[in-house]
Amino acid sequence: MVKQWVNYHEEKQHKYGTIVLVLLGLAFVLADWSLYYFSFAEFIIMAILPILFVVGQLRLSKCQIQTISLIIGLIVFHAFLRDFLNIEPYFYRTTLQASIKLIFYLFVVTFFYNYIKRNSFEERFLIINNILAILVITVGLYIVFSIYNNHEYPYRFFWSFTRDDYRSYYFSGNSDFIRMRSIFSEPAHLGHYLLIVLTANLSFFKVTLKNVPIIIILCLGVFLTFSYSMVITLFIILSIFLLKNNNIGNLNKVYLLISILTISVVLFIFRDYIYETFIQRTINIISGTDGSAYIRLVQSWMYVERDKWWIGNGINHTPVITNNFAYMLSDLGLFGLIPFIILNVWIFKNSVILGTLFLMLNISRGSYLGPSFWFLLLFILIYMNGKKDTDIKNARRSPHEKIERV
Repeated sequence: MVKQWVNYHEEKQHKYGTIVLVLLGLAFVLADWSLYYFSFAEFIIMAILPILFVVGQLRLSKCQIQTISLIIGLIVFHAFLRDFLNIEPYFYRTTLQASIKLIFYLFVVTFFYNYIKRNSFEERFLIINNILAILVITVGLYIVFSIYNNHEYPYRFFWSFTRDDYRSYYFSGNSDFIRMRSIFSEPAHLGHYLLIVLTANLSFFKVTLKNVPIIIILCLGVFLTFSYSMVITLFIILSIFLLKNNNIGNLNKVYLLISILTISVVLFIFRDYIYETFIQRTINIISGTDGSAYIRLVQSWMYVERDKWWIGNGINHTPVITNNFAYMLSDLGLFGLIPFIILNVWIFKNSVILGTLFLMLNISRGSYLGPSFWFLLLFILIYMNGKKDTDIKNARRSPHEKIERV
């Protein structure tokens, strides 16, 4: 009976699996919303997992079990080693809570990766995320328009579970320059989300006249955050994409014309914004007037203790910092930094554009225990090999086929 139940729902996944994908996409969108110390992303994930379990869609391969077990063993060994060496300060409750959360996300990413790959949902999942991203940008533009018009329109309900300070939209406290953050807590967080969706599109889809509007909208969404780190990352990602696809002679002339016109219009309309938020800020960074880049690239490493750099302060023992590489070393020492670097190198080896995205976003936004980091990793694993794995998506897989390795 169990086998029949699983086989039945295996066939039905292509009909109602969209519901699961929409919920997963919403979890990514609502990652900054929180209630009672839990993010909305975690609430949604914990609602999805029992459903997938009941219909027999929570699968793990032997290799995945071994990999997760190795990581868990490393976490436990690190905790016991710190305890054995009596390295202070060390908070057992913090360590236990953070370890449970880390292990939870390891399983979550693996389960969802397997679910999407097994059912060939890569294209459907990306289309859903494109739609959600456009809705997020629409809400963001609506809020910006409201602020520019002296708050004549209701929008605060979008901030019910996140930061509700409209001044966070101001660039350097200047109300003449409004940055878009939509339903996220920071403009950079919105840029982080849109960059992941954008890079997944560039990695997975062949760029054609059909999907160029989506790419342009996502790029504009990142640009309108006026987040220095996110816009720089956007330019780097687009540059890598163009260098890898540099056969301009084969590009559609209409596509080229639309792209050039769009860039020209954006540069003209936002020329004052571009000067104030990027050109002038670059000058300030170089001259040392603006210390944000120094804080992100240098001061993030200040929590690394000289006498225990190799073992770290303990998982989740470092205050929130923007650089995840520094975070790994300060929290876990070499036990965290070396595997993290190996992961980044492995991603680079498989996809330069996604490896660059992983590197840039982990330098500009910290918190490896937050849902956004794990959604970034999930998207990279799903779309790392482009469309190679989905070219035969119409060929249905056997319900008893082994799960692909992560």
